[in-house]
Amino acid sequence: IPKHFDMMKNLFLGLAILLCLLKTGSLFSQDEQPPLHGIAAKVLFIDYGSPNSADFQVSNGLELAYLRHIKDNWAVGLPVKIGVADLPGDISKSTFVSFDAIGQYRFTSPEKTLIPYGFAGLGIVFDGSDKNNLQVPVGLGLYYKVGESSYITGQVEYRKSFDDNRDNLQLGLGWYYKLKATPRPPGPADADNDGIPDSEDRCPDEPGIALAFGCPDTDKDGVPNGEDDCPTEKGSFANRGCPSPGDKDADGIADKDDKCPDVPGIASLDGCPPPEAVSSIDTDGDGVTDDKDNCPDTAGEINLFGCPDRDGDGVADKDDRCPDEVGLPIRHGCPPKDTDKDGILDEDDACPTIPGKAATNGCPDKDGDGVGDAEDDCPDTPGFASAKGCPDMDGDGVPDRSDKCPNMVGEAAHDGCPFIDSDGDGIDDSEDDCPNEKGSKELLGCPDGDGDGIPDRLDQCPTEAGTADRNGCPIRDADNDGVEDKFDNCPDEPGTEKAHGCPDRDGDGFGDPFDKCPDEVGTNKGCPDLNEEEREFLRFAAKNIYFDTGKATLRAKSYTTLNRVADILMKYPRYHLSIGGHTDNVGNAESNRLLSEERARTCHEYLLSRGLTTDRMSFKGYGESQPVADNSTEEGRLANRRVEFTVYLP
Repeated sequence: IPKHFDMMKNLFLGLAILLCLLKTGSLFSQDEQPPLHGIAAKVLFIDYGSPNSADFQVSNGLELAYLRHIKDNWAVGLPVKIGVADLPGDISKSTFVSFDAIGQYRFTSPEKTLIPYGFAGLGIVFDGSDKNNLQVPVGLGLYYKVGESSYITGQVEYRKSFDDNRDNLQLGLGWYYKLKATPRPPGPADADNDGIPDSEDRCPDEPGIALAFGCPDTDKDGVPNGEDDCPTEKGSFANRGCPSPGDKDADGIADKDDKCPDVPGIASLDGCPPPEAVSSIDTDGDGVTDDKDNCPDTAGEINLFGCPDRDGDGVADKDDRCPDEVGLPIRHGCPPKDTDKDGILDEDDACPTIPGKAATNGCPDKDGDGVGDAEDDCPDTPGFASAKGCPDMDGDGVPDRSDKCPNMVGEAAHDGCPFIDSDGDGIDDSEDDCPNEKGSKELLGCPDGDGDGIPDRLDQCPTEAGTADRNGCPIRDADNDGVEDKFDNCPDEPGTEKAHGCPDRDGDGFGDPFDKCPDEVGTNKGCPDLNEEEREFLRFAAKNIYFDTGKATLRAKSYTTLNRVADILMKYPRYHLSIGGHTDNVGNAESNRLLSEERARTCHEYLLSRGLTTDRMSFKGYGESQPVADNSTEEGRLANRRVEFTVYLP
């Protein structure tokens, strides 16, 4: 069920994506004649058998798809499918969902009645297995037009899978609907479709270029072919579209020998004009010859070296930052401005958009203390510039609100208080942890009598050099075994670090004074510990001691369990055994206690017969006081009738 739920979730996700794409398609389909943008729906007939060398077997499915035209006869599509996968060797059919991305090529134009096409792409399939699989779909299909926007469609598709036994053939039959576009509003008439409106096109019946006013221009020199004497060579209008001859300035001197090829000259000056000719040239006719004209191609004022001045302020337009406003040369042609009308020109006004005072560089000063509001930390209270506009009674430059000693001249570093050093150690009392005792700066003004870097007030051994981790005391190890006395459980007897400074003959980490088995390696107080199998058996034994009903007489099938208990105690001679008898709550509580004690005694006596001694064993009856299960059920009462064996080290 979870797998089918995931598949249905993937299907709804795919349908949501498809609907979004359909919406997008309707928004994007704005061509006047969109060729086959649209949606398709098909019934599928699916064969997983033949492509995987098995018997032919047909299952069914459905497909929804969106296709969008890209260019010419090409389109892309996003099919979403759901169907039944009848896999070879799988007796239970499974439902699959697939999402594809394909490219489609149509072999005829969309106006035809029959439109064959081919396609290929890539898809992902969710078929209820533990992993998804990728498939490559390829195939052929056909659209048959039955209406203005409707087509019957059929296609054959082969899908190659990246997983075993997932190749399949699909036959799809269905319906295709072409989405209609919103026609664009008609543009200006352009008979030759060259992008130039007929109203501006000198050759409206022949496609051309804008440079040639809409006429054909093979060499793209701006001269239409009909007027170009050299249509395959770039030229100029002056030469009817032909390149300039070898003498561009027509002064009779070939350009290759002409040092001034663009200006007519004389041979004696290598093609350049004589000085008097140059000085007489005035291209723009403003009365300033070109050799002295700073703007030789634009008529201007004589007093501005031939440059124009639109606003007549005496600053040439090329240098005028405000060419349409009468200004001053000192302001690069711009007029003086005082935006906030406070009598201070913007160029000198630190706050040009807010009226202010000259004393504060044009900025406002509400409290009139000579410190502009923008820089005044106390803009509503008169103060001093040295205190950033705030009151400062002692005049030390620290505002009263921040001055811890407002009536005493102090220092900013000391929050306005004077430097005070009561003990004369060079450390201000405010920073001296020991203001009445001379000390060092490193120890915040406190003394260190033994010089171990720990101030005497924190040093537990102030007359002996020690370490910080020992609060100023030295390391003490009376028995020289490498274990400091305060961590040494045997400070007068050399031992090992593992045994916390005590001797350890067997090396098990338990010092001999604390080792119950000093000559045996062990983990339980220095003694060998029972293994997990033996401990599990003792827990198991409680359920396998049997007595006659209402009596303390052992049944023979209990002997095997008790013999094993005896063997464990004989294996571990240092361990003692506690035997506890328990009953259910049926009957009198005192009678139950006596019965449980008799049963524990019976087990005790049996184990004595197996060689154990009384000094290693004890027994007690607990009756119904310590149940381990619910006495209201037969199973619970059975569990509560038990004898428990607890092994321990004394």
